[in-house]
Amino acid sequence: MRAFVKFVGYIIMKWIAFYTYQFLEGTSKWDFGKANREGLFLATFMLLALSLLEVVLFFLPVRLSFQQSGWIKLLILTFVFCLEFGLGWYTTNQNLEVWMVVKMVLSILLFLVFYRKQLMK
Repeated sequence: MRAFVKFVGYIIMKWIAFYTYQFLEGTSKWDFGKANREGLFLATFMLLALSLLEVVLFFLPVRLSFQQSGWIKLLILTFVFCLEFGLGWYTTNQNLEVWMVVKMVLSILLFLVFYRKQLMK
């Protein structure tokens, strides 16, 4: 259970960092006064859907990788990060964008911060 909570924390931190980047880099002006309940619900759903999907898809492979050693661990983790990139690419516009690279860099850096001890084993 502790491993699951840690993984969920990693996913949450990754998406918070990514959405902060998106907000700071974006040029559009937000006016929450114009938002209605349906719009807020849709925005919340869209912001949470990919993060929940990542928890469901990636938790078990990451746990499996920590039970392996050497190049097998690295191979499984590389597959997970490639799948994460592919998921983002497929669910958006199927074009390579700067934000995709930024998200992957954030994802890998935060993964190294959260799991540095498990990676050294």
